[in-house]
Amino acid sequence: MVGTNAALEIETVYAPETLKKIFLMPNMESRLKKWACNAGLIVLSVATLLLILELALRFTPYRYLLSRDRHLRHYYQADLRKGFDITPNVKGMRLSVDNRIEFDIWSNELGCFDRPYGGETDYILLMGDSFTHSYAPLPDKWGTRMENLLNYRVLKCGVSGYGTRQELLKAAEIIARVQGQPRLIVVGYFWNDLSDDYSFPNLTVIDGFLVDASRYRAAQGGGLDKSKLEKKFSFWDKWFSRDYPLNFREKIGYYLERRLIVMNLVNDAVVRVFPPKNIPYADPSRFLAFQEEQPWSREVWKQHLQNLAAFQDLAAAHRAQLLVVLIPTNTQVYPFLASRQVPDLERPNQILSRFLKEQGIPYLDLLPPLRGCADATPRRILNPDKDLYWANNSHWSIRGEHLVGLLVSRHILTNRLLQVPDREARLKDIEETLRRWR
Repeated sequence: MVGTNAALEIETVYAPETLKKIFLMPNMESRLKKWACNAGLIVLSVATLLLILELALRFTPYRYLLSRDRHLRHYYQADLRKGFDITPNVKGMRLSVDNRIEFDIWSNELGCFDRPYGGETDYILLMGDSFTHSYAPLPDKWGTRMENLLNYRVLKCGVSGYGTRQELLKAAEIIARVQGQPRLIVVGYFWNDLSDDYSFPNLTVIDGFLVDASRYRAAQGGGLDKSKLEKKFSFWDKWFSRDYPLNFREKIGYYLERRLIVMNLVNDAVVRVFPPKNIPYADPSRFLAFQEEQPWSREVWKQHLQNLAAFQDLAAAHRAQLLVVLIPTNTQVYPFLASRQVPDLERPNQILSRFLKEQGIPYLDLLPPLRGCADATPRRILNPDKDLYWANNSHWSIRGEHLVGLLVSRHILTNRLLQVPDREARLKDIEETLRRWR
């Protein structure tokens, strides 16, 4: 009987009702309700405070943050021939580069990041990709520096993401639209142009967003499917369709950034405290131009070089000179940045130089002069105030843009590619400035 009583006692102690009494002591239920109420009040207070702060910020200079759009939505438009192009007459959109500077980017009536075309009958037509287009304020771009150094109108019509074939098409369109003929066509050539031509058209625009064009190709005949490009998205499609350019998380972030100043300030603070760990240096091994030649890649190179030769034909048809400017990667100029050993950092320079010489096309390889002006001391990260490229971006810093403007202008004057008044005096000023760089 004693054992039975003991068993009953244990059973009673661990009964559910007993446990409930142990863990939900007197007043515990009311305390939980009070905590929940207090937590709700805290959340409501914080939300109210953020709302007041957001409204107050709308009347401060910080309201410019709402014009900043990291996707540059509607800055580009779909184009059946080129895949995409810059939309003409876009008003200023805020662009942030390297977590250091912010500036406005826009387009003129020609679809170029440039001041309006003023009807100049003599001009330099500058084409290229992102090195020519963006990543620095317009007054600091190498095309603008050329314009000032040469006192000659430069139509600055580079487009980020373009390859040589797209640049050729856009150049022909611009010449057909403007009143005069170019005296000189300058092509800023970067090593991903080979890959861009291989995957032409590489990019297009869906609902204002720049996207990979591979999903929007026509089923037959090549090119892009017009119906896919012009598809109208319903509210449901925008938020839940897999066909929409942004995934759900990206959409949430995008719409909050576009509508809340507080969200932008928080994001900026996080980036400053926790800067990106994966610095996007231009790894040469990822560029098709640096890879060892294969049977299939010989045909890719052949077709690509034909596009450069077609630029020569375009210039000749308009009695203009042609200059190809070879733009090096930051890892070519600063080899210590390369994450892995590349057998030959100068291989694509040799291929292009040999071809351009055979074709009689004037060119300037920027690799030797940029290396000559660069600090070769091995470091983990670059300093854009002293170095030629951004720290967290593989494009030229403002200092690099200025140097390239000097180098290209000197090459044009030295080789008399353009008739410029006061040529000798301008050349002397450029040489003196370059001496200070060394």
